[in-house]
Amino acid sequence: MIQISYAQTDSVDADIPGWINRKYMQDIYNPETRSVNASYNYSNNWDLDGDNKKDSLFFIGNGGVHTYFYLRVMLSSDHVVRDFTFIQLDMPYLQDKKLLEKYGRNPGIQFVVSDFDKDGIPDLYLNFNNSFGYIPKSFWRKGITTKCILMNFSGSKLKVRNSLTFNSNEH
Repeated sequence: MIQISYAQTDSVDADIPGWINRKYMQDIYNPETRSVNASYNYSNNWDLDGDNKKDSLFFIGNGGVHTYFYLRVMLSSDHVVRDFTFIQLDMPYLQDKKLLEKYGRNPGIQFVVSDFDKDGIPDLYLNFNNSFGYIPKSFWRKGITTKCILMNFSGSKLKVRNSLTFNSNEH
């Protein structure tokens, strides 16, 4: 039996516009929960690895009463599915970098795509500072000590770094 569940509507600071991206919502099968869950499909918006082809990026819902979403990335250069199940967002709504600069590590801003390091390839800002997200050993070994990170897939290689604070001079 396949179960279908839908995401909650979270309340966030009313001053943070555009907080829900309904046009990206899609029901996607989650093999971990064996159910079809409300998820977000941001595929074909960015070239995350620098090969001049748009890549696939999803947030797959867990189907809970308060739905959390894990990050899934598939690069066009190698077609490897990368599931980051430890990165759990409850509001995977694409936000503008200007909001991140204005509000910093606000829990209402969990997902931003921008070229933070100015290398010509978009980076992902992810704020998974909640009780369901965690920092795996592989990230600890890379020096990651916070649940606010920047990810980059330049050349199909994962690069991750802390985003302890956010201001325009740091990135």
